[in-house]
Amino acid sequence: MSQLGERLRMARESQGISLSQAAIETRILQRYLVALEEGDFQHLPGDVYARGFIRNYAIYLDISAEELVELYRRERGTTDPIRIIQATSSPRIRGFALPSFFGVFFVVLALVGVTYLVLNATNHLGENAQQTTILPTTVSTPGPLATAVPEATSQPQIASSSTAAPTTATLGSAGGAVDPQSAPTAVQEAPIMLEVRIDQGDNPGSWLNIMADGKSVLQRVLKPGEVWQGVAQRKVFLKAGNASVVSVIVNGQEQPRLSTTSGEVQTFSWPP
Repeated sequence: MSQLGERLRMARESQGISLSQAAIETRILQRYLVALEEGDFQHLPGDVYARGFIRNYAIYLDISAEELVELYRRERGTTDPIRIIQATSSPRIRGFALPSFFGVFFVVLALVGVTYLVLNATNHLGENAQQTTILPTTVSTPGPLATAVPEATSQPQIASSSTAAPTTATLGSAGGAVDPQSAPTAVQEAPIMLEVRIDQGDNPGSWLNIMADGKSVLQRVLKPGEVWQGVAQRKVFLKAGNASVVSVIVNGQEQPRLSTTSGEVQTFSWPP
């Protein structure tokens, strides 16, 4: 029998509180309360949630929360032994496979064909760019006995058969600015578990405004002894109207007191 579960059950029964009543007043599902009292920690949603449930249940039953959380840690560490399962088969070793002859042949054939097409296209373009037509010049002779001396009357005219037009290639920017709205947002892998408690005793409570991931999740007055819990993925924000009676716990860790002055308005955010 779990010592933690025995202490929780005895404290509840000594006060004449049923499990259904405790579940309603603590806002913890009844099956989780049964798992705590029976020491069946495997049926709890997780270690962080389990510690939060134990803390809230202990405060509700007016017993030491820190002592029960420490007792849970010790029992949790001894109830989940590490099991070593022997492998039933040896790992498979991947060998080096030689490529087939036909595969190599087709690859080489493809490379030769591509090279031939590239060289043929290059030579064809070079011949078109360098092909020229030379126009002949007319030579006149003075008589039949005279030696014909050619005299150039005009310079040879060279007409280009084709003119290669320059080609403009548009290059994309290698280092453009990144739009911050299109960049992916980091999501914490672990959620933020927020717990807010109002001190018990003779106090007016506190008005609270709590936002989780930019959305408002609570806007009302919590009474003395009342506890509120919530979970966020990225960020939580809290504004307390009477911060001196407000205790904030994040992921099971109690945060420094928001204020010691009665009636003072303070804010809290996580991550800081």
